[in-house]
Amino acid sequence: MRSPAVTVLMPAFNAASFIRHSIRSILAQTFGDFELLVIDDGSADGTAEIVSSFRDGRIRLVRHTDNKGLVSTLNEGLRIASAPLVARMDADDVSAGCRLALQVDFLDSRDAIDAVGSAAMIVDQRGVPRGVMRVPSSPQALGWELCFRNPVPHCSVMMRRKRILDDYGGYPHSRKSEDYALWSEIAARNRFAMMTKKLVKYRVHGASIMRSDSDGNDISAVRRRNIRRCLGPILSSGEEEILARSWEDPTAMDWDEYCRVFEHAAAVFSRIHGPLGKAPGLQYQTLLVNSGQPVIRLISSLRRHAPRRLLRLPWARLLAARLCFGE
Repeated sequence: MRSPAVTVLMPAFNAASFIRHSIRSILAQTFGDFELLVIDDGSADGTAEIVSSFRDGRIRLVRHTDNKGLVSTLNEGLRIASAPLVARMDADDVSAGCRLALQVDFLDSRDAIDAVGSAAMIVDQRGVPRGVMRVPSSPQALGWELCFRNPVPHCSVMMRRKRILDDYGGYPHSRKSEDYALWSEIAARNRFAMMTKKLVKYRVHGASIMRSDSDGNDISAVRRRNIRRCLGPILSSGEEEILARSWEDPTAMDWDEYCRVFEHAAAVFSRIHGPLGKAPGLQYQTLLVNSGQPVIRLISSLRRHAPRRLLRLPWARLLAARLCFGE
């Protein structure tokens, strides 16, 4: 029997509330040469029964009697997938009908690329749009953003199965950063690409599989490696430490030293690789929200170190944060 061109890998754990909608979005793809590999990781809410209710020969269901965890389930899926290309899909998210077709065409025409992701529409538990996850549009911009956060929606990625297993060892065993770590390793070899078209709807709710910007020692270690790789030629070891430490504990950060180092790095990086666009402003926003500090401290520091940056910050969001901090 001929293998399909794409395996859509969907891990599921207690996903009965959303998985029907997610499966339908895959079955409705304009590209039909795929298998949908659903791995039920010990669910106790009828997830497997919902999957089994679909009468489509392209669906393959694997059931775990016990919960093995996301990383173990993802690596199992990579090993047993039938196709050379694997598209990730979470059991609570939705793929646009053209997603597989566009990503297959993209990888077919770019043999040097090992994985491709896309922008995403953020929706809430009811499917109501709440925003957009915009993504870096160049390898250089992706490298910059990976120094501070994971800008890649996990559910948007399609990858070359054999290379991910042979060259990268699959997903690293990590408590919180398995995707961030893998994307960072692929990007470090200039083999990760992003499509700016919104090809998935990423659902944000209390039980979401994918988490963005959650912190922990594992994420800090990946961030520090990325800073060293991308910004090491620009910064001293002490300056690298200031950036890394500020993101690890924003509540204790010194805005004056952070702005000095960050703006120096951004200016040199932009001269070498091109403009960073809105990325620095959004990174300031993320740090400010996580720091809980008054916005006036950021403004005062930028007035000293980068007054032009004040004109390019996302002021509507920063002012909302200021109100939240009770200034």
